[in-house]
Amino acid sequence: MQSHAEVLPFLQHNPAPPSCHYRLPVISIAPQSLASLAASVSSSSSQDVSLLQVLRRTTAFCKNVLGFEHVYDTTFARHISLLEHAKEFSERKSGGEGKLPMLASACPGWVCYAEKTHGEMLPFISRTKSPQQVMGTLVKEWLGAKWGKTCVSRPCL
Repeated sequence: MQSHAEVLPFLQHNPAPPSCHYRLPVISIAPQSLASLAASVSSSSSQDVSLLQVLRRTTAFCKNVLGFEHVYDTTFARHISLLEHAKEFSERKSGGEGKLPMLASACPGWVCYAEKTHGEMLPFISRTKSPQQVMGTLVKEWLGAKWGKTCVSRPCL
């Protein structure tokens, strides 16, 4: 879910935790969003606000007001994505699958735009997951297993 019009109704209608239909609400926030919020708050304040302060305030709002259980910054996922981009580039440079130059972006919106409007670019676009996709995978598979949760596509028993 990527818009408030999708997220807010989900949060309002998510059943209580004992229900087998309860879905653990998790939100991830990109560092670009935190930087934008910090710049906005700092410009209307007499003091600069750090990214950590913005993350803490945003986390409190997301948990206490909106009802998210977990809030994550995607910085770690960005590092994983960057390492995978470098690995893919090395493979392409060595004559592996894919053409050079390799086009990569941390923004899945850019990739979606390129796929829909510039089909000639497809052979050059990296196959590596975006930081948002990496974070989604980490939350659903790794953290989900740690929390004892099953994949959301499985039916309740």
